[in-house]
Amino acid sequence: MKKLAVILALSLCAPSLRAQEDELEVEFFFDEAETVVSAARHEQDIGMSPSAIWVLTREDIEASGANSIPDLLRLVPGMDVLMLSPYYISTSARLYRSAENQHFLVLIDGREANLELLGQPPWEIQPVSLEDIERVEIIRGPGSSLYGANAMAGVISITTRAVSKETSGWARVASGEAGQLSTGARVTSGIGDWGFSLSGGFQQTGFFTDPGANGGDVWKLRGVANYQWTENRRLLLDAGVASGAVPMAAISGPIHAEASITTLRTAYESEELRAQAYWFYAPAEVRLETPLEYSGILLARFRPIRVDTHTVDGEVQWTLPRFWDPLLVIAGGGARFSWLQSDDLLDGETYADLSSPRYHQEGIDHWEARTGAFIHGEIEPADFVTCTFGLRFDYNSVTGAFLSPRLAAVFRPAEEHFLRLGAARAFRKPAFLETHTHPTVDFPDTSPITGPDQENFLEFMAGVLGNPDLKNEELLSIEAGYLGRFLDGKLTANLDVYLNLNTDIVVLKSEIVSDAQGLPDLENSILHSMNSDNDLRIFGTELSVRFNPTRNVSLLFSWTHREVFDLSSEKTSDATPKNLITLGGRFRTDWGLVGSLYAFSHSEYWNRAVGNPAGLFEESLKIKLNNAFLVLGRLGWKFTPAEGVGVEGGLKLFLPVSPFQAPHFRYYEEAGGVTIHGQHYGGMELARMVTAYLQGSF
Repeated sequence: MKKLAVILALSLCAPSLRAQEDELEVEFFFDEAETVVSAARHEQDIGMSPSAIWVLTREDIEASGANSIPDLLRLVPGMDVLMLSPYYISTSARLYRSAENQHFLVLIDGREANLELLGQPPWEIQPVSLEDIERVEIIRGPGSSLYGANAMAGVISITTRAVSKETSGWARVASGEAGQLSTGARVTSGIGDWGFSLSGGFQQTGFFTDPGANGGDVWKLRGVANYQWTENRRLLLDAGVASGAVPMAAISGPIHAEASITTLRTAYESEELRAQAYWFYAPAEVRLETPLEYSGILLARFRPIRVDTHTVDGEVQWTLPRFWDPLLVIAGGGARFSWLQSDDLLDGETYADLSSPRYHQEGIDHWEARTGAFIHGEIEPADFVTCTFGLRFDYNSVTGAFLSPRLAAVFRPAEEHFLRLGAARAFRKPAFLETHTHPTVDFPDTSPITGPDQENFLEFMAGVLGNPDLKNEELLSIEAGYLGRFLDGKLTANLDVYLNLNTDIVVLKSEIVSDAQGLPDLENSILHSMNSDNDLRIFGTELSVRFNPTRNVSLLFSWTHREVFDLSSEKTSDATPKNLITLGGRFRTDWGLVGSLYAFSHSEYWNRAVGNPAGLFEESLKIKLNNAFLVLGRLGWKFTPAEGVGVEGGLKLFLPVSPFQAPHFRYYEEAGGVTIHGQHYGGMELARMVTAYLQGSF
């Protein structure tokens, strides 16, 4: 009863706990992950991975000062993380710096989190939180040979915490500057061979410059049932829902979305066979916040858009029996069907077609389908070398067929030393926003477009943004890597070198021609997505060193240098920072003090595609961002008030530093500004955010 009273008191008074759910004792280890799964779809030593890969363990998550998954990804060498606002963060790597968040395929327990509408994973509107995650594996480099569409720059594979058959739980509450408030909890239990978990939470934040404003709010709920009848066989049922209002960015400019995601997934896993099927429903109400002005004249405003998206996906993976011991073969495939419906969009094929029965009728129903199959093989011709080969065929109803090959070899010249050579091809399928979205507009009373000209303008809008003739974005990559372990595994060093060729990049083409009245000449103007002729060659090196002098201390240093060369202009691009540096570490003491401090820096660069506050009809702005760095830290104290109960309280620090330009503790990670009328454009200015948290477990 005494123990139960302590647990209830923690639950009511400020409970929050992130701990080992399958143990009564709260532990905090710094052991490095030695194995990975996602790089070859089976468990292997991290040194044997055919791709450059980085692992964030539960210990990394526990120790970091991150408040979100993208903030946690800053620990990955070479990762571009751009915070446009407290609730919109974009991630990319090994390409040009972009805020559109479309370069990585994100998997949550194997379920694709990228939405068909935008091609992006809405990081905050997911049924999982940081506390739900056990580990994250990040493949840097092409992943389409195993995962198909959208795994162009890589794959972020998130594995959530296992469902324990023992009764356990955690809870947390956090509050801080920038109007931040978050709560969350999880409980697990079991009956016989069944294990169950239920988790949920709520988050809200303001803006750095206006904490009282609503910068976003999200609530989420997730339930998991796990039936495991043998050590290597299990059946999983997973259902979740998340809903919120958050700002986002896309090729069209800033977007405010009120969206929700409902997921239902079932999966079977055994040593030789894995299969899953899932459905998710993603309704959204979207406001394109960019005005339609031309030469200072307001022509029209985008009408709010309601879009409903249903997706059904299934895949299977089979590890073939070994008929020859040096050879491993894995095969698999899957199919995906998506349906998008909106009464607030224009159908580009019918709206302006006089012969169509839907001439001048608003609304669109659009189906997309894609399917793919892959084969992955590994052969060990000698004890010191393993060769990997892979090929995947994908077909989708928008861009057609695509082949994604991969070849790699890993050499082991000495124990704990690995050399990797590889080449691969990958692609990104354009999102629905880029291919079929044609928003409609309203005309204010002051608009110079009146009478029949309004229908002409709407016919022009039926060709704006979306372009059904787009091709896939492509990436061809050649890379080499080294991983070495020294000092009995206490020191790990990685060096990766890559050369990427990025072609058919999707951009927004704007060629607005004026007529005699100074208004846009609609017949001769263009405003839609297209594949750019500006191919990019990207060369980069990534060096990282991790040192664990004791089991209580872990230190990290990484340096990335990247050169982006525009083949059309034959010039090196200055639109991507050439250097990224990470320096920091984490610690714990035997008497409960735990903490971390990391600094993430980027060199100066120009953002040459800042959305013009005057609207899509005007040229993009060019803004320079100076050298800057971001400090993330955490300081907490763990204690055990009763047997089997753990409590931790402390502070997290988010501190942007601009050492060469005032104000020195504010900067833009994505270029932006504020007009004289108070309208924000581009990214938002970041400022200090201190968060106090309290968490507990039993």
